[in-house]
Amino acid sequence: MKAKLLIALVTTLFFLSQVQAQIKGNASYKSGNVNFGDNFYQINRGSTIKTTTSSRDEMVVVIKGIYNEKASSFIATFGILQSGKTAEETTNLIDERIQNVMKDLSSFNKEIEIATDMISFVPSYNYAVEKKIFNPKTYNEKPAGFELKKNLIIKYKKGSDFDKIMSVCSKNEIYDLVKVDYITTNYDAIKSQMQKKALEVFKETAANYSLLMNTDLNKKEKTLQEGFNISYPTENYRQYQAYATTHPNFESSSEVNDIKKNTTQYFNGALLREHNFIFNPEITEPSIQAFYEITITIKLKEDQLPKNTIVKDNKYYVITATGEIKRLVL
Repeated sequence: MKAKLLIALVTTLFFLSQVQAQIKGNASYKSGNVNFGDNFYQINRGSTIKTTTSSRDEMVVVIKGIYNEKASSFIATFGILQSGKTAEETTNLIDERIQNVMKDLSSFNKEIEIATDMISFVPSYNYAVEKKIFNPKTYNEKPAGFELKKNLIIKYKKGSDFDKIMSVCSKNEIYDLVKVDYITTNYDAIKSQMQKKALEVFKETAANYSLLMNTDLNKKEKTLQEGFNISYPTENYRQYQAYATTHPNFESSSEVNDIKKNTTQYFNGALLREHNFIFNPEITEPSIQAFYEITITIKLKEDQLPKNTIVKDNKYYVITATGEIKRLVL
């Protein structure tokens, strides 16, 4: 009975270890970091990040915050290349593709806006052999057609609409997705909220430090520096290659073919790690991230006059007609 319980316990622990390893994900795994043979174990000692520095003369407090903002709209840019034998044919073919996209997307969602951007319109050439009596063969360029490039710019408000946009564009042989811009018009409100939150954090911090240092920091002279910045999802994607490895023990005559590992990208936004507060921490989709930072320098030591400094405190008096001496206030 004890043996059965022991086997069940070992099996459960092994299963839990496998689940924990899977939750970790493969993005952080590199070959050589784990020593299975020696059961290598190392304590992960977390280090703190300094947000306050101090000396006898001054204290510097740094407060940082993040704001995760959902995009209010998106702008997708597709590149279109069209070739044709004549200028008229080339123009008509590309216009037909664009009109089909506009028609299908308009019937799907009236709020989707579409615009075009002209990039280039140039002739294409082939080489033709020209024979001459007194000269060897020469190759001259000969106009063979035209090449037209345009960008199709599509603005939409719901991220779920993008699947339909891709489907409509693909149906019209438009595959080249150049970029997707995330748009929001809420910058002023975001900055205002982050300023208020940073002030609240500083008031609480100053109150705690005043108690520890037995002095009222609110009455001390202060100087400050402020910073604000925006990061877009397109800036925060990182490359990832699927991890897979084996340790085969084949015969020397065996042929081993390695499978090509998938390479993709994933969104890697900034975390709370180096920040004091965060707005909307539970957003799962790639989002616009606003960063706010304020550095407050508190003067701890009051100014003192240098030695041998002469302080002038002149007082002026007047004598009245009755002989009374009064001080004159200037």
